[in-house]
Amino acid sequence: MPEPGWHRNLSVDGVPYDLYIPANYRSASLLVLPGWNYERSSWVDNAPLVDYADKYGYALILPEMLVTLYESAYYPETTLKWQPVPGGKFIKERLIPEIQKQHNLLLPGQYNTLLGLSTGGRGVALIALENPGLFAAGASLSGDFSQENTPDDRLMTAVYGAFSEFPQRWRGRDNPQARAAEWMMPLYLAHGIDDEIVPESQSRLFYYALRRSRGDDIVVEYHAVPGAAHDYEFWGGQLPSVFEFFEKVQKGL
Repeated sequence: MPEPGWHRNLSVDGVPYDLYIPANYRSASLLVLPGWNYERSSWVDNAPLVDYADKYGYALILPEMLVTLYESAYYPETTLKWQPVPGGKFIKERLIPEIQKQHNLLLPGQYNTLLGLSTGGRGVALIALENPGLFAAGASLSGDFSQENTPDDRLMTAVYGAFSEFPQRWRGRDNPQARAAEWMMPLYLAHGIDDEIVPESQSRLFYYALRRSRGDDIVVEYHAVPGAAHDYEFWGGQLPSVFEFFEKVQKGL
């Protein structure tokens, strides 16, 4: 277990990550995912995330994911490659095992949680689906979960090929909404109604799909926030509710 404080510029396969261990660490960890092309320090620089980690005793794990869609595979038509290994596959097969081995974090039985915004919110959903049972709770803010609803999206097209030619890729393994029946993790969803980057309907439709598929078996909250946009004023302002949700899940409330 690392000493309390910051451990910066660590790496797995050349991908940097930072760790923050609070003085009152209590076997709870938060894997933190920023938005598209945001640096791993983005959450820490623009929101009081460390304050909440200190308050509740959560270790922070901040990988430099930048321009991944948390994809599970590349294709002959893929023109956008985050790394030689797709981002979602990297987290499952390389990052998580390395964090477990080197730092004794994200181990089964510990209280492991996920937090992401925008593309990182999508990442929360895909990481939870690809690693069932490992994470106890997650929070996705302003995420996109049903990319077939935006068939002209240039980033999705760059990874999966054109929707008109490869609809099964857009609706398959890397589509969280299409996999709603597999969902196992308590989830906090929030989205700004005035978001002009990712439509609020992305989170709302995902929430409805989860409720249809899982009913009341899994705790899922959705908060559509009037006047909120796609920015850290909104995301940082959600942190009190996010950590309260994590605490509620852990206590079984």
